[in-house]
Amino acid sequence: MTFSFASLEGGITAVGVIIVIGIGLLVPLPFFYAFVMVPRSRARILKQRGVTVTGECVRISWDENASISTIKYVTKDGRRSTHRTRPNYSMPIEPGDEVEVVYDPLHSDRAQLKGWLDGEPGQKFTTRAMLILEGFFLIPQLLWVYVIFYNIF
Repeated sequence: MTFSFASLEGGITAVGVIIVIGIGLLVPLPFFYAFVMVPRSRARILKQRGVTVTGECVRISWDENASISTIKYVTKDGRRSTHRTRPNYSMPIEPGDEVEVVYDPLHSDRAQLKGWLDGEPGQKFTTRAMLILEGFFLIPQLLWVYVIFYNIF
């Protein structure tokens, strides 16, 4: 069976199939960018130019089964700032606990707990799982596109 640009069996054009495959390949990319690349980029900036100070947890709130701690700290130049942790399922930081906070001196509101700079608890597992799932979807789709192109040309 050979394919042509005119149409495939059932009236579906080869270009339409390629467009659908292309969209399928692009759908997971924004999620990967938002949940993996952006946090890693921020962590890299904090590792390069971040300043470490001691902060104190002043409040904890719960979102479903996750804790969100509010940490207050004072920058090296004397400004007071606040950092709210992302929802954390494994280790809540209780009010009164002191923790090390790394902040960006150019943007003192951008901060992260020092222990979480290499990834929040469980984030490395999530990153690997997302990459494996991407492979399960992308590799077969790329092979399918290759087969279609091979048969068209």
